[in-house]
Amino acid sequence: MGSTERRKRERENLQRAILDAARDLFVEQGFAAVSLRKIAERIEYSPTAIYLYFKDKNEILAALIVEGFELLCTQMHQIQIEDPVERLRQGARCYFAFTQNHPQYYALMFELCDEDFEKSFGPKPEAGLMAFNFIRLAVAQAMASGQFRNDQPEIVVSHTIWAHIHGAAALALARRLTMLPDEYHAAFFESVAEASLRGFLAS
Repeated sequence: MGSTERRKRERENLQRAILDAARDLFVEQGFAAVSLRKIAERIEYSPTAIYLYFKDKNEILAALIVEGFELLCTQMHQIQIEDPVERLRQGARCYFAFTQNHPQYYALMFELCDEDFEKSFGPKPEAGLMAFNFIRLAVAQAMASGQFRNDQPEIVVSHTIWAHIHGAAALALARRLTMLPDEYHAAFFESVAEASLRGFLAS
């Protein structure tokens, strides 16, 4: 490996370390409580090193949110099923698995990405829209094929299904399902997703 390639890899590794440390700290302590100095201390570098990659912690958060949405989008679009209702069912399982396997990204994407942040850094990343469009496309196809009723606009049905899936996942992650043992969380989520889909099936 030449010196140029080695330096490039070292820069990439440091940038990755900054993002990983920031992700952990944002979730552990809250975005407002974390400074660049704290991030630098976590990776045992000086704050000056971080400025070589990011101008401030908002830019770090923006990069992490993009990463999270891209990861979710990639996983959802790996589902290649022709039947739109079954595709939605598998998509719901994928969404729940993402929240369980990547809870820190989930927190950054949906809890720390508030209205004030969006005003400063624009709308949610394109990958986030692509993930939601996975639902919209399947819903539109289910309506066109007669599997779903057509008494509600597609956008309303899509948001309703997403709200059910997202809400169930959020309750599980927030430990709000206090009367439901952990081993039943997956079954609970399956039940919520299935009830949501069945609510729109044509009779």
